[in-house]
Amino acid sequence: MSLKYKELGYMEYIIEIAAVLAASALAMILHELPKSIIYVLTGRHCEKKDKYRIFKLYRYVDPVGLILFLTCHAGCSRPYPYRLKEKDTNVAIGMTGFLSLGVMLIAGYAFYHMVLPRLPMILGMNPGDSGMIFLIQASWYFIYAVFVLFIVNLFPMISSDIFLIIVAISPKRLIPLMKNDTLIKGLLIVCIVLGGISALAVQGMNGMEQFLGFV
Repeated sequence: MSLKYKELGYMEYIIEIAAVLAASALAMILHELPKSIIYVLTGRHCEKKDKYRIFKLYRYVDPVGLILFLTCHAGCSRPYPYRLKEKDTNVAIGMTGFLSLGVMLIAGYAFYHMVLPRLPMILGMNPGDSGMIFLIQASWYFIYAVFVLFIVNLFPMISSDIFLIIVAISPKRLIPLMKNDTLIKGLLIVCIVLGGISALAVQGMNGMEQFLGFV
């Protein structure tokens, strides 16, 4: 292999890593920020400083989640430390989490299939440029990350959206779920490491593309 092709391979590898990190971090932020806004708007126990702290976007990016996205192709975000005591706030935050994922999914597919193919002409870019390759990969990984976050939030651990909804509907499940939180998180990690979450996310993407008529 010539030096030129070695450098090309290294560059493609770096671009892919950057795309995974950028797409995963963006998905985490866009998933958690709306939930924090709803918390401030509906929560009756939030503090005044919460109104400003929720916009520190780096708080929503889970470093361990990023590492898992890179190594195991699946990870999780880091929610704002809510102080939840009201059922309606729990439901509002949990439903907002799933709703945000749905909106992100629609926006992601719209950008990937409708906007992205026209960008080279609009921006005067070569489709083979590093910047364009990054956008293509980051757009795909963003949709993928949204599917992953949706699946992860179906695990009833304390930090998940489904946990908030379950506890709001049936408060008596709070203690059992809290007691089994470590076990549930351990099961999630096993599913991530063994590739179960990744496989489900890819199947979800394929099914959605067929449903939307992109395949």
